[in-house]
Amino acid sequence: MTLTRRLLLLAVISVLPAIVIWTYTEVSLRRAREAEVNDLAVRQAQLVGAELERIFDGIHSLLLAIDEIPSIRAFDTPSCSPYLKAIQEKVPYVLSFVAMDISGHIRCHPTGTVDTQHYFADRPYFHHALSEKGMVVGEYTPVFEEGALPPRPVLPLALPIWNDRGDVIGVLAAALDLEWLRQKLKERTVPEGGSLTVADRRGIVIVQDPQPERMLGRLLPQEYLLQAKAKEAGTAETTSLDGIRRIVGYIPLTLPPRDVSITVGLSTKAAFASINQAAKRGFMLIAAALILALSLSALLSRAFITRPFELVTDGIRAWRQGDYQARIDLPGKSGEFGILARAFNDLMDDVAERQHALQASEERARLALEAGHMGTWWYDPNKGVGGWSTQATAMLGYPHASETMDQQYWLDILHPEDLERVVQRWREAVRNQGDYQDEYRIRRPDGSIRWINSKGRVFFDIQKKPFYFVGIFQDITEQKHAEEQQRFFLDELNHRVKNTLTTVQSIASQTLRTTETSAQFKEAFEGRLLALSKTHNLLTRKSWREAELRDVAEQELAPYRKPGDERVVLTGPDVRLPARYAINLGLVLHELVTNAAKYGALSTNAGHLDMSWTIVENEDRPDQLRIHWTERGGPPVAPPKRQGFGSRLIRRSIEGELGGYMVLNFAEGGVAYDISVPLAHVAKSSDAKADPALVINPVLPS
Repeated sequence: MTLTRRLLLLAVISVLPAIVIWTYTEVSLRRAREAEVNDLAVRQAQLVGAELERIFDGIHSLLLAIDEIPSIRAFDTPSCSPYLKAIQEKVPYVLSFVAMDISGHIRCHPTGTVDTQHYFADRPYFHHALSEKGMVVGEYTPVFEEGALPPRPVLPLALPIWNDRGDVIGVLAAALDLEWLRQKLKERTVPEGGSLTVADRRGIVIVQDPQPERMLGRLLPQEYLLQAKAKEAGTAETTSLDGIRRIVGYIPLTLPPRDVSITVGLSTKAAFASINQAAKRGFMLIAAALILALSLSALLSRAFITRPFELVTDGIRAWRQGDYQARIDLPGKSGEFGILARAFNDLMDDVAERQHALQASEERARLALEAGHMGTWWYDPNKGVGGWSTQATAMLGYPHASETMDQQYWLDILHPEDLERVVQRWREAVRNQGDYQDEYRIRRPDGSIRWINSKGRVFFDIQKKPFYFVGIFQDITEQKHAEEQQRFFLDELNHRVKNTLTTVQSIASQTLRTTETSAQFKEAFEGRLLALSKTHNLLTRKSWREAELRDVAEQELAPYRKPGDERVVLTGPDVRLPARYAINLGLVLHELVTNAAKYGALSTNAGHLDMSWTIVENEDRPDQLRIHWTERGGPPVAPPKRQGFGSRLIRRSIEGELGGYMVLNFAEGGVAYDISVPLAHVAKSSDAKADPALVINPVLPS
């Protein structure tokens, strides 16, 4: 083959990387775009889900508000029907509201008429609401007969009706207009050229766009039913219900918003239009570059390649003949051939410089290993021996470097729990002919355990058999300890936040049920939150380990005690309470102080309050903390006609949370509480005479 033909072939080959890069880029862009479209489809489906949740939450809030109306709970038809009509007129997307009693008879209706001849207890949403005892999303309903509506598809939503005793006495239902829902979701969530399908729990289509008339009220195709029954959200490329090829993102029935499945499709043609145009332009540019390269190669090969190549070969020939003083003399503008000539001329100097650079590199590597607390190791599998560097030996806890190290010696220092995994990693590195990396524990001669990060490489001979291992050690014990401590703190923080949120939620819910006005709720709720906050402040100062019972009591009674005033007397030994005890007893004392200030001894200037506590030790069962709360000199007291939240909170905290008991006495002189709480893990002070306090070991709040 002539040089010119070779140069032309070289020109073709020079364009091949561009073709490969173009092909790789095209494939990468398509994969990236596919992943992007898949992600976008899922996010669009999630956006539809969020919009549905917002709509359902709005209706839920509205039903809760209606459920609180006395006329609804009493099924007072003359009063509740006009009320429902007024509500329905303000929310036109809800076509009707109806209130049914437990037997399914319509008792409240926007039209004011009540049909006692028919009952609708056979409706699926009716049974579902009674079983769930909360708001439920019903199924596709072509005619909402209980709402006296003309034929029009709706989606019923239902909520149980409770009486004042907390018993379910009926069901409140609302009919959501599906045409309004389709328009709402389309304008807010469906992209141009996209599709949207929403189905109920049976797989019946309740929203379809485009062409809603084709599938509304019909069962989903088999492929869509499988997506609706999936365990998690995903994507698939399929032909949508309108016949267009799309990438669809779906959210199954098991994910929020529950009881409905969502499918959003994005057109593949529109999604990859820009990629196809870019691929066409890239192909045309590569073709033009190939033609230009061939033309220039043919024209300039003689002047810029053939002649300089002959000069280079002449110089190399002279070297081979023993003329080591020979040099390749090319014109100053010889391009790559000039670089080649200078490379030959400086060959011997380069060898010496590289030797020097290699030595410097080894020294820098040694310094880097020392600075990073790392060491090197090696192993010869054929001889069954290996060794460590000085740094590695010190890291493993040995006084000096070992010349050799056999396999059993190494296996003996590995932690027994990590031994099998470490050996398996070695085998995988050999089997895959790749690098080796692992983290494991070792046992040092002094008995301490250290974490090691080991990285290495396996070298193979021409028969693909391993003949040498080399790598580095790094001690990562402190890093592992830091990671464990961080996980512990995160778990602890999460645990305490959950407990606090649960407590606040319970206080708010119970306070709301037992107050009649917003002012009463605000006063009671803020007081109970303040008691919880004060207890948390005490616990925070002790790193959430404990709090003094005396401090908890004094902070609650501080507003009613003045210097030199003996109206309030606190007596008892020092008791350090764990966090769970401090929170519950803080709430109990807050309720007792509040009751005393409103109705008891602290409500008058002549009243007195005594709070005392003792520790009763037992040999065969936990010690008991006994608290005596006695009021005298206040207004006459009598047992209340009903038990409020404060009384329930006191009893639940003492008997439920702390496993104790309480005795309440409404004596003529004032109310008295006797409280007993078991103390787990009680330890006495080391010096009973100097400090008679009893210490409760810290227990994290449960």
